[in-house]
Amino acid sequence: MTENYRFKGVYPALVTPFDENGVNEEQFRGLIDYVISAGATGIVPCGTTGEFTNMRFEEKVEAIRIACEAAKGKVPVLAGCGAAYTNDAIKLVRRAAEFGAAAALVVTPYFLRPSNKEIYDHFEKIANNSDIPIFVYNIPQVTGVPVHWKLVDGLREIDGIQGLKDSSGDLVNLTTILVRRPEEFQVVVGHDEVALPALASGCDGAILASANIFP
Repeated sequence: MTENYRFKGVYPALVTPFDENGVNEEQFRGLIDYVISAGATGIVPCGTTGEFTNMRFEEKVEAIRIACEAAKGKVPVLAGCGAAYTNDAIKLVRRAAEFGAAAALVVTPYFLRPSNKEIYDHFEKIANNSDIPIFVYNIPQVTGVPVHWKLVDGLREIDGIQGLKDSSGDLVNLTTILVRRPEEFQVVVGHDEVALPALASGCDGAILASANIFP
C-alpha cells in the first residue's frame, strides 16, 4: 500500500479522445503533455469527463496505461477505476497499480441505487484487494446514490480508503465531511461551479473538467 500519496493542486479530469479503433493514443498523449506543461499537478483518466461508462473494460485499461506512461516521472496519476460490478473495479485497480498509478478513484455502484451497507461492502472489498490508495467518488447526479457524511465516517475507517472526491455540489454535506475528517483523510472537490467555496472550506485540491482547457 502506498501510504505517502498526498493530493495537491488541480488535476484535470481528462477527456478521452477516440477514433474508429478505440482510444486515440496520439491525441491522448498530446492532451496529457499539454495539461502537464500548463501546470497540472496530476491527472485523472477514465473519470466521468472521460466517459468511462461508455468504454469497454479493455479501453479503460488502455487509457490508464497511456496516462501512466505519459505522466511517468512528471505528475501522479489518480486512475479512474469505477465500475458497476465490484470485481471489475478490483481488476481495474490492479491494472492501474501495475501501470504505476499513485491511487485509484472509484465511484459508487450506480443505476440500481445500492444501500449504504452495499456501498460500504463495495469499497471494503476493493480496498482489501488493492495495493494503492482508494479515493471514493461521490457524484449522485449520475449514480443516483449520494454519499452522506455519516457513510463517509464509516468508509474512512476502512484500511486503504484515503480520500474522497466530491462532485455533488452539496456544500452542506461537503463541509460537514471536512469538519469531521481526520487530517490524514484527503478531500477534493470535483464540481467546477463550487470549486472556490469548497477550497475555501478546506478541500485539499480539485479535480476539474475545465482543467482540460485551463489547467
